[in-house]
Amino acid sequence: MSNDFFKMRGIVKQYQMGNEVQTILKGIDLDIEEGEFLSILGPSGSGKSFFTNHLVRQYWEQGTHILLVDTGNSYKGLCDLIHQKTGGDDGVYFTYKEDDPISFNPFFTQDYQYDIEKRDSIKTLILTLWKREDEPPRRSEEVALSNAVSLYIEKIKKNRKIKPNFNSFYEFVKKDYRKVLADKNVREKDFDVDGFLNVLEPYYKNGEYGYLLNSDKELDLLNKRFIVFELDNVKDNPILFPVTTLIIMETFINKMRRLQGVRKMILIEEA
Repeated sequence: MSNDFFKMRGIVKQYQMGNEVQTILKGIDLDIEEGEFLSILGPSGSGKSFFTNHLVRQYWEQGTHILLVDTGNSYKGLCDLIHQKTGGDDGVYFTYKEDDPISFNPFFTQDYQYDIEKRDSIKTLILTLWKREDEPPRRSEEVALSNAVSLYIEKIKKNRKIKPNFNSFYEFVKKDYRKVLADKNVREKDFDVDGFLNVLEPYYKNGEYGYLLNSDKELDLLNKRFIVFELDNVKDNPILFPVTTLIIMETFINKMRRLQGVRKMILIEEA
């Protein structure tokens, strides 16, 4: 019995250049087994992106969940096509522009399901913004942050008028969680709430990166089947790149964990 996940036979693609016909793909055969990792290699202009556009569209047509990490806008056209074809229900494209900066809302879930992995991903994201790479958190700080995330989630699940995002989390820590720490006699040296708020203030409301974790698009990526993260304009940014990387990881891990029995694919362009 064949374990093939995907088959292609005799794929040919040509286009006209003046009086000449250029062949981009010539008799391509491909078998991919379920669970197999695949690398596509070739020099610039050899048709890698053209081929993978064709490949992932076939995957998508068969119901596969696809997450693409790209540099160079190789999949913008396909993403736009899928977005149009589905009436805006699918085909999500993340990129950074000066007049439309990249933004996420890692606190939002459509079904208000916050399992341990989701809570841990929020905690890891906040730690990344709070602590420098050479500044590991103390155990007391990790515990305090975990408690803050858990209590915040309890609050938004009970009161769904509160919009889940970084802004409301910041305000929760500033008011509600400060009282919790005082009632528990948590010492400042164990968790400096004012220092925590000061470091994270750039990500709050009108701060320099106030847009980053406060997207007003209530977008739960779990059920989106075609997602592209275009990294060209963020890959050298010390703030935007690690945050985007964590969002990518959390998105795909969430699909792996919660969409049992559903085909899933992650493709990293220019790996």
